[in-house]
Amino acid sequence: MTEIYLQPLIEITNPDSPPQGVKQLARINDSLNYPKRFYSFYRQGDYLSVVHHWIITPKGKPPYLTTEQFDAPLALLSWFVQKLEFFIKPSFQGGLPANKIATDKERVNGEYIILGRAMDAGNNRREGGYTISNLNRDIYLNKYSSFQDITFSDSFLFQGGLLELFKELATEYDKGTL
Repeated sequence: MTEIYLQPLIEITNPDSPPQGVKQLARINDSLNYPKRFYSFYRQGDYLSVVHHWIITPKGKPPYLTTEQFDAPLALLSWFVQKLEFFIKPSFQGGLPANKIATDKERVNGEYIILGRAMDAGNNRREGGYTISNLNRDIYLNKYSSFQDITFSDSFLFQGGLLELFKELATEYDKGTL
């Protein structure tokens, strides 16, 4: 059996001041669902880090920043745009078969990635969305318990500008200008 050794990536705990060697590419907020929650996109060498971050204000306690980080090869940008188009296309037109809610796992620059339909993308309306899962990377908060994933609601993707951001970043990546 061949082991896969992944390049270790830096956990980004302060999205406004990323560590040295980490380049911020973009920031977008989910203004349709959670105006005070942000997604920041970073480049770490040949890797993409997406950090979902917001301030939590507990009753009677000081507010604090919370972050969730998803990492994958930069090639994920183009892969996601293409897979989402495949996912949305009807099966009779060559899209995802009607009886499936996720793609098969695929290697994207050495890491196994899946795109799946989320029945509840976590917003107040409990609307659907999409989840990108990286089966090779453990979550930062509780290492070795689960793989990394990130979920976006349909409204954030299609009306909130997130898909357009992915397309812009994918185009830059494909041209080698990211």
